[in-house]
Amino acid sequence: MSNSDMTRLSVGDRVIDTEDDDPDVGIVIARPPEQTIEDWEFSTSDGPMTTADTNPEYPADTQLVIISFRSELNGYWEGWQNVEPDELFNGVEDNGVHRYGFPEPRLAPADENESETNTAAELTEQKAKPPDKFTPVIERLEQNDFSVAYNADAQELLVEKYGVEHTIDHDGTVQGESGIKGRIETIVNRFL
Repeated sequence: MSNSDMTRLSVGDRVIDTEDDDPDVGIVIARPPEQTIEDWEFSTSDGPMTTADTNPEYPADTQLVIISFRSELNGYWEGWQNVEPDELFNGVEDNGVHRYGFPEPRLAPADENESETNTAAELTEQKAKPPDKFTPVIERLEQNDFSVAYNADAQELLVEKYGVEHTIDHDGTVQGESGIKGRIETIVNRFL
């Protein structure tokens, strides 16, 4: 294994890809101590490749880190946030969440506080008084730990949970892609 001056990542850490201009937050689901980027093989349209093949700027013996993106975890595995770190890899496999192998130096800890603060600031900027018909929907969503704001310009509710955003149009149509969309639709259909 190559030894470099980097932060050693642990299973459960929130990380970003330092080579992505607009990175999604990933969760470390495995850091197999005996595996390198040359060991992680995956299928492509051109045939099998390794993480070393797609990251030629890193030595082939660089430590392998396996992640799943938070948006995919939210979409395919409800309640993943409540499991112990050592259960993440098996849970990802059991729920069909995609896994990605990365060279460890390419990943950096995600600044969770900054992204949460930005989301809260964006929601506050867009706050205005929604129509009364949305009141029971908003109350139920907030009881279920969703962040809710009203965008008066678009006449829609902005709904966010686990970093995944959805909108509810003025007619009750839910826009967005994830496993929690169904939960939002159930609430909207019940109260709107």
